Amino acid sequence: MRARFSILLASTFLIAGCSDAMYRKWADAQVDHIVRERSTQALHYTPDVEAPTNGPIKPAAEAFKKVPVTTMPPPTTTPVEPSDLKLSYGKLGPERLFPDGVSAPQVESLGLESATKSQSRDLLLGPPRPGKPPLRLDLFGSLRYAVQHNRDYQSQMENLYLAALDVTLQRHLFEPIPTASTGLKYAGAQGSADYAAALTAFNSIGVKQQLPYGGNVAANATVDFVRAISSNAQNGETANIALTASIPLWRGAGLVNLEPLILSEREMVYAVRTFETFRRGFVVTVASQYFNLLSAQVTISNQAANLVAFKKLTERSEAMNAAGRLAYIDVQRALQQQVSAEQGLITAQSDYQSRLDDFKLLLAIPVDQPLDVVAQELSVHIPQYTKEQVVDLATTYRLDLQTAQDQVEDSQRAVGVASNELAPDLNFNAGANFGNPTDTPASHLNNDQTNYSASIQLDLPLDRLAERNAYRRTLITLERARRSYLQLRDQVAADARQSLRLIQSAQVSLDIQQRGIELAKLTLENANELLREGKEDNRNYVDAQNALLSAQDAYEGAKTSLQIQILGFLRDTGTLRLDPDAGAIGAALDRIPTVNEHRLPG
Repeated sequence: MRARFSILLASTFLIAGCSDAMYRKWADAQVDHIVRERSTQALHYTPDVEAPTNGPIKPAAEAFKKVPVTTMPPPTTTPVEPSDLKLSYGKLGPERLFPDGVSAPQVESLGLESATKSQSRDLLLGPPRPGKPPLRLDLFGSLRYAVQHNRDYQSQMENLYLAALDVTLQRHLFEPIPTASTGLKYAGAQGSADYAAALTAFNSIGVKQQLPYGGNVAANATVDFVRAISSNAQNGETANIALTASIPLWRGAGLVNLEPLILSEREMVYAVRTFETFRRGFVVTVASQYFNLLSAQVTISNQAANLVAFKKLTERSEAMNAAGRLAYIDVQRALQQQVSAEQGLITAQSDYQSRLDDFKLLLAIPVDQPLDVVAQELSVHIPQYTKEQVVDLATTYRLDLQTAQDQVEDSQRAVGVASNELAPDLNFNAGANFGNPTDTPASHLNNDQTNYSASIQLDLPLDRLAERNAYRRTLITLERARRSYLQLRDQVAADARQSLRLIQSAQVSLDIQQRGIELAKLTLENANELLREGKEDNRNYVDAQNALLSAQDAYEGAKTSLQIQILGFLRDTGTLRLDPDAGAIGAALDRIPTVNEHRLPG
């Protein structure tokens, strides 16, 4: 008896001692297998999916506080208060732009001289500048960094992981599920003359199996060991083995019993498609911001060249005015354009810094980390399709449209399940158990102690109001699913047609702006020659220089728009391939760390 107690307790502590890490690894292994299996079937390749847990897991003492600490700002006055300054009446002039005692706000110099000095410092030989070294990223480097660090990307991977977890549970419910329990019970009774007490060790082990088409079977073995504590109690062992089965014959029978498993498996495929759709949109978002940054860089260069041109015009106009060949108003016009060009350069540089911060947030780069966006020569293939062809592409390959069509089938199955719930309950139940005779060891099982039973029970559907409402609800859900599919199909077709039009518009705009640059250069050369000969003032030169700047900026915007619209077209038609074998973009999305990858904290 003592040996049995020891084995029993040891087994109990062994089962209870399974660590959290072991369960997590077990779940990761199952999820990884399911994700690879379903991804390969749905996409013909497997995107990398991880759901790591970083940082402490156990709650700190602060987590149990009913009122968490709220950090308050230090005591200070609000920066916005009514002003006591009284302005005197008089003619408004430049000297009154800022009242007495108030100076103009000082900002970091971003003009031509500052840019020239910064470039000169970069060319000096010597040790690197202090502070963090800049992170240099081109388009594909940006994609590689983003898939490793972007927080939304991580959340989407976790969603796919959670969908696979649901599948593991539904599969497990149709597997043999073992059960085991053990315990000790003290029992005593007080009579008129003496006291009787006993200690009972009860042990139970069993297994149950849910059947695919409804019902379940179970086997359970129970053994009780009784140890007498006082003389009035009897030592003994009692064993019992029970087999039970319950099978529905009408309500709950058939494929309706598999609905949770079928739905979880299909939801897993939908999750794979959703993740892939997110990845395609994510690529377009990263690439769009990258191309816009390159366009902003060119805009800064154009603004700097424009400032240089107007600075030279100012010097030239001053010299011609001194020689009596130009009026002073031309000098003022040139100087005004020089100031405007400097403001344009400052605005362009400020806009670039704002775009750069947004790009860092998208890639999950710390905003104080220096970043150099490196221009990269790209081979752009312009799609050549008709409107009818792009609609066929989109309705064939858009993953969200395929999911919407499959969800109509889910709603149809739900109607069948709800209809089955309206039927009567007709169940077949059976059971058998046998054990050992009294006053014999537990191992002495005897067939003479066997008893068994079987029954069929019919419960008439006298109250099915809740089931009726559920059935009617599924019919409405089915109609909604059909309408949603038709709406999405039309929207997909419209998006595909619009994407094609945007590409064609960007192509035409690119050609127009290219011709605009050539025309602006010719106009500028003509205006320069007339100014040099003294036949006209500098007004035409100013207009031509501004026209050239506008044409250059418009050309760069059209080129950026064309690149973005091509990626948007591939996304909207569902033809953007992101597997590593499909090209450089797919390879950049592979989450395998590279040797030269820049790792930043946070």
